[in-house]
Amino acid sequence: MTLYGLIAHPAGHSRSPFMQNAMITARQIDAHYHAFDVKPDNLGAAIQGFRALNVGGFNVSTPYKTDVITYLDELTPLAQRLQSVNTVKNVNGRLIGTSTDGDGFWQSINPNQPHEHVVILGSGGAARAVIATAKQYGVQDITVFNRTHADWSQRETAIAYLSQGIGQLADLADNQAISNALQQADLLINATTVGMNDARTLLTDYQVGLLPQHTLVVDMIYRNKQTALLKSGAKHQLLTQNGLPMLVAQGALSFEYWFNQSADRQLMQQVVEGK
Repeated sequence: MTLYGLIAHPAGHSRSPFMQNAMITARQIDAHYHAFDVKPDNLGAAIQGFRALNVGGFNVSTPYKTDVITYLDELTPLAQRLQSVNTVKNVNGRLIGTSTDGDGFWQSINPNQPHEHVVILGSGGAARAVIATAKQYGVQDITVFNRTHADWSQRETAIAYLSQGIGQLADLADNQAISNALQQADLLINATTVGMNDARTLLTDYQVGLLPQHTLVVDMIYRNKQTALLKSGAKHQLLTQNGLPMLVAQGALSFEYWFNQSADRQLMQQVVEGK
């Protein structure tokens, strides 16, 4: 039996083992997927252990998506550009890292949903994965709103680079800029953790009301199924989507990367929703 897994801290809340093991069973593969809670001081030792056990591959979650790179043998061009890895495959003893987060996001959206003009709240890791893959899915322009930070110019440069020139950074406190962007948006994405554990939201109900009627409102949070942002979107009769479809799609892409066979996204979604 070949071992697969997830390294994160904390790891106990992860739904990945349920959906990955369901797929492994469905495809009759002799493997098992396990979540490992690895403390920051033990990351290098954990990867060394994985090598010793000859694991087939593993997922990487918070807070290790960048730190893990030091311990890998190779990165795909996308992971290299992002400097972030969420999936690692063992190929003849070589650990090769990639990122399925961005593709997972775009593949979780109905392909008929307009998405030429995109507004993203937040510029952290989740946002960057979406930004780095946006152009290949037909996105024409992205406005990323963030609170002002000391490293503003670095973030500005990173977004221009990752988006291949279609993304720009804007100040979340600039109400005029937000109004203008929302009125043009086909897709609004919350890529922050605001609203995960409470009823906070970065946009007022009035601002959400500025979105065109065809706009899809996506909150990457999945532990709180109905965030304040999604409730506000639904109130304005907009289509809404939480982070579960993205979780499933990036997990399906990881499965396909490891096993070179297609994943049943519907089965994975059912398993995850049941947890």
